[in-house]
Amino acid sequence: MAFSSIVRSLGRSPLTTELLAKLKTQKQLRLNGIPRLPKGLVASALANSSQNHLFVVCATLEEAGRWTTQLEEMGWKTVHFYPTSEASPYEPFDPETEMTWGQMQVLADLMQLLPNRMIPLLQ
Repeated sequence: MAFSSIVRSLGRSPLTTELLAKLKTQKQLRLNGIPRLPKGLVASALANSSQNHLFVVCATLEEAGRWTTQLEEMGWKTVHFYPTSEASPYEPFDPETEMTWGQMQVLADLMQLLPNRMIPLLQ
């Protein structure tokens, strides 16, 4: 938890207040051009200050692993890592793989975190 004190300090800063106001009016906030560490610090401060969860989507497994480690160091009690496969979508699906069970566990955990929000099932 080396960065948790920085996240708390950022949460009390005027910058965070300004960014939260912008987020409230625009419904989204883009932190483009910022390296991962400061982006994670600001995003964590915003999420903590607004008492929301933080959802990070990464392009690669390697980047997701870096974010996971970084968020754990920032004091997030729970970080869910959704495992993905680099298999071709045309290969046969094996429902018994460890990856599939890992994905199901993450989705079940997220449903527990968001009990009042239902995920629509499209059929």
